[in-house]
Amino acid sequence: MANRVAMDYLQGNPRFRWVVFVDPFMFPFNNHDLAINPDRAVYFPIQEKTLRRYMTQAGASQLPADLAGYEALVSRVLEQDKQQGAVAIKFEAPYFRSLVNISDPPREKAEAIYRKYYSEGVPSADEYLLFQDYIFRYLIAQASPRHLQVHVHSAVGAGTYYYVRAGNAMDLENILKDTRYKDTTFVMIHGGYPYDRESIWLAALPNVYLDSSEFVLLVYPSEYSRILKNWFEIFPEKVVFGSDAFPYSREIAVPETYWLAVYTARTASAAALAQMVAEGEITEAKALDIARAYFHDTSAKLFDLPPLKQ
Repeated sequence: MANRVAMDYLQGNPRFRWVVFVDPFMFPFNNHDLAINPDRAVYFPIQEKTLRRYMTQAGASQLPADLAGYEALVSRVLEQDKQQGAVAIKFEAPYFRSLVNISDPPREKAEAIYRKYYSEGVPSADEYLLFQDYIFRYLIAQASPRHLQVHVHSAVGAGTYYYVRAGNAMDLENILKDTRYKDTTFVMIHGGYPYDRESIWLAALPNVYLDSSEFVLLVYPSEYSRILKNWFEIFPEKVVFGSDAFPYSREIAVPETYWLAVYTARTASAAALAQMVAEGEITEAKALDIARAYFHDTSAKLFDLPPLKQ
């Protein structure tokens, strides 16, 4: 899965599936007051630049004058991305705002806020949060009929001022259990770590999965084994391997992070499954089935990939 604004040189490469960043759509107004720390002072100009890119993609030189026009712009971009091979949308929301208390505001209130601030002015914190909540839900509603999965960053994050509690997957329970989204597939990216023990219970919902990327790079195999054992004992069919391969520095680039993720995951899953076999919880054959599902089969089912050759 390639989390990107655009695929560019990866376009058409069968080894990569496109996951589109959609957070910029939540921040179309003056974001001066949201840059509350040095991290966000860097992040928000990037979001604004990306939104301008999406507007250009949709053929818009400026923000539409009403919410209906803005909704049409969002939908047009998602439809274009779907046609170009996108399989999911991705929220990095905790980097910009908390997942806590995402409300379900009426469209009329979001419309009033949009009309007031689309061209000038700075919305209050409460006004902007309400608008973000509306667009967050609008994006989910637009993803489902296009068969786009919804991926949400739900874990610790990079940066000095990242709020760990802002990315608690459990705060999405009201979203995940909203029956309007029952046909939408959600993947809790990074598995809610360090709230992984609680987050696995979200997978009780038929349309919710957890991926183990990022924290596979943050913890040693012994700790990772503990996490996987808990997950494998509860909902082994609802968890998938991920690496979060990223060029963290000139010395530690994508190949190194991917190698480390695979090494840690293989070592930890082997230890977790061996312990489950030793304790009489599963058979060796079942352990192999769980391992194969974690590393391949569940992802293959999620993204309609060909079966693994035996």
